[in-house]
Amino acid sequence: MDKRIYILLIVSMLVNSAFGQFVGRDHLSVSLFYMQKTELDSAKKYIDLAVIDETLKTAAKTWYYRGYIYKDLYKKQDKNNKVSPVRLTSIESFRQMLTLEGKDEFKESTFKILKYEASTLYNDAARMLNPEQYKLALGNYEVFRSTMLLINPNADLTTRDVKFKLALASMLNRPVKNSAGLDSAQTDQIKGLYMEILTLDTNNPAANYNLAILYYNEAADIINNMGYDVDIMRLNEIQDYCLEIFLIGLPYMKKSYELKYKRKETLTGLSNIYYGLNDMEKSKLYKKELESIEVEERYTLLKNKLKEIEEKGLKDSDQYRKYEAEIQKLEDKFKDLKKE
Repeated sequence: MDKRIYILLIVSMLVNSAFGQFVGRDHLSVSLFYMQKTELDSAKKYIDLAVIDETLKTAAKTWYYRGYIYKDLYKKQDKNNKVSPVRLTSIESFRQMLTLEGKDEFKESTFKILKYEASTLYNDAARMLNPEQYKLALGNYEVFRSTMLLINPNADLTTRDVKFKLALASMLNRPVKNSAGLDSAQTDQIKGLYMEILTLDTNNPAANYNLAILYYNEAADIINNMGYDVDIMRLNEIQDYCLEIFLIGLPYMKKSYELKYKRKETLTGLSNIYYGLNDMEKSKLYKKELESIEVEERYTLLKNKLKEIEEKGLKDSDQYRKYEAEIQKLEDKFKDLKKE
């Protein structure tokens, strides 16, 4: 026999002998052998065979290592894929493992990995909140939620839910370039999101304010788009319908006012809604409050500017006299507002 062939046969026998001595012949053992060598594609091949092997598929250990290997594959090969199927396979493998006898040995490590994977799902969902990908973001967020509840069935995800829904509603409510505005289906979708938020957090200021604005804009758009030739009966119908919409939006704007959210915008909203309801007294009341805030803000700004000019020794400048005159007018205006 050729000497080289003989040597190769001896080496092959030694390798196979060592492999057989230290590595089990079953698919799980072979997979772990490759995992330790960080040959993840080979590890994946054999762990996928292990989970369909009748002698291995009921063992918690099998599913744990499948989740672990797929987690490493995700980190090494698929991390930039925001809808990674590899990540999902890892999570589902851990989910299966947690249903099997013998799971306790692996729970601590599993929960650490699941927390990591949940965080990547949440971050990817946030990055996909745009008109083209938001439906994929919703899918990611649902998997994030189910994963967090897998770790702790009693986890309170309210804060995360509210934050995500607010971001989604804000994105959907953003004007699109060259768009004629939101259609009724889009408006209803956004309203639905704000209602979901208020179910979770009644006092959420942003949801109250934005929901009120949606209702106000809906009624205002109907009025603004009404033709000049509309007959009196149709006009009355439109007015009645718009009054109903204003009334629906009013409590949300009032709640926003109570919560002191976007003070000036809320006052403008209340003044406009009451104007739409033909309640001129209340409309003027909120408009007056808005004017008082604006006067006070301008007054404070000018006072600070005067102080800056004084510190520079320029009290005799035209700019200083100009600010002084405006401040006097603002003081008079403020007195008038208090009298009304």
